[in-house]
Amino acid sequence: MTSHCGELHDREMPHAGAFPASSDLWQASSHPMSRRDVAHLLRRVAANPTAEELDGFSGQLPDAVFLLLTEESPRYHEFEAELRPLEEAAVRSNAANAYRTWFMWRLVLSPCPLREWMTVFWLEYFGLGIERVADLALFDDVVRSMRRLALGDYHELPAAVLLHPAFLLNVRAPLNYRSDPSEQVGAAILRTCLGYREQDFSAQAGELARAFSGRFINRGRLRVSEFERDTGEKTILGRSKAFEAEDIPRLIAEDARAASWTARRLYRWFCCDTRMPSEEFLSPPAEQLRQNGSVAAAVRLILSSQWFFSEAVRRQKLRRPVEFAAALLRALKGRITLRTVTELTAMGQDILQPTTLDGWSEAGNYFSPLALIQRMNLAAKLVGTDENFGGGLARGAVETWGDDLPNALTDLMTDQAIPVEIGSRWEDLRARYAASSGDRERVAAAMIYLLAVSPVFQTA
Repeated sequence: MTSHCGELHDREMPHAGAFPASSDLWQASSHPMSRRDVAHLLRRVAANPTAEELDGFSGQLPDAVFLLLTEESPRYHEFEAELRPLEEAAVRSNAANAYRTWFMWRLVLSPCPLREWMTVFWLEYFGLGIERVADLALFDDVVRSMRRLALGDYHELPAAVLLHPAFLLNVRAPLNYRSDPSEQVGAAILRTCLGYREQDFSAQAGELARAFSGRFINRGRLRVSEFERDTGEKTILGRSKAFEAEDIPRLIAEDARAASWTARRLYRWFCCDTRMPSEEFLSPPAEQLRQNGSVAAAVRLILSSQWFFSEAVRRQKLRRPVEFAAALLRALKGRITLRTVTELTAMGQDILQPTTLDGWSEAGNYFSPLALIQRMNLAAKLVGTDENFGGGLARGAVETWGDDLPNALTDLMTDQAIPVEIGSRWEDLRARYAASSGDRERVAAAMIYLLAVSPVFQTA
């Protein structure tokens, strides 16, 4: 099978033009969404739309759809009741790969996909990694807290992470003596929560580390030694007081720089990988975080805005390996397997291990010639018949859509139009599919593969 996937390696992202001078485009869109609009929204919040979402959300306002995407419906609670025991069994057995697989299930199958993908956002935001924490029970506990607060109180979320034992293990600081505070604690907070560069740390990292003195991790539990607490005055983020660890999340949540940094991270997550607007342009979502303390309000502002649905924002994100696989599996109701998840890790993106405290590698780094070959190979495995990779993707698509499969694939995997570079090959396969009877599954697999490795499917 041939592919045009490699054309992305030397291709720049579509030019978005200059950012508008004002932030008026953060006003909510008042236009009912077309199928193309729904596909754009779902690519950003859930990796890819399903056929049911394209049908159900078309004609609705973005704000109304946002409420549906965040609703914890009875179906969501049923999903949780089915999946959570499997996660707990993986934790009890210390089976990290099984836990990764169930996590991927959440991304592909959850009735509340925005909450699950926002959990991934916060994992990257804080740079929390399953291997760095090296305690699956603690990692699971902090992930559950992030999932619960993923769209919740911006003032509460930093406390749930920074005061959790997993945070200290993640930054290699299980022992925090008054006489030898762990400066990597302060450096990690400045870096992940405030966007400081290393040259900007100055004395701040040391002062923050002092606030965490007396905190020790022993056999997976946090122990606080009153004797080792540093009760002296500390100057942190321009304020002086005898601050302790419990005060730091509040100081961060109230800091204007933290809100601006988080708004930038949210913009990059939902809107564009390559070009960032000014701090002034991002002030509306930043204010939602700082003044209202609501992550949901900031995300809602972004996802329902006129700017989000403008041509300047569409197809401005490259899909990393996990997003690529999740998009294909979600669109065609594929089965998630442990082999698929381990393959993604081999491609350079462990879904539970951001590469560094700054997150996973830049999206463009997943498009080297070797990475593109790996992506093509994964696509071939996912659409094939190997049960280790789910099997039956093409068979299920034929059974679901029958004669209408070519139109369904166009709807789900492109912008309702076949890219020019694969047009002739697509028409050939379409004709063969219409004329075939016994080998429809094989032709369907070729059609799905062709779209999966096309340049348009590598973007969201």
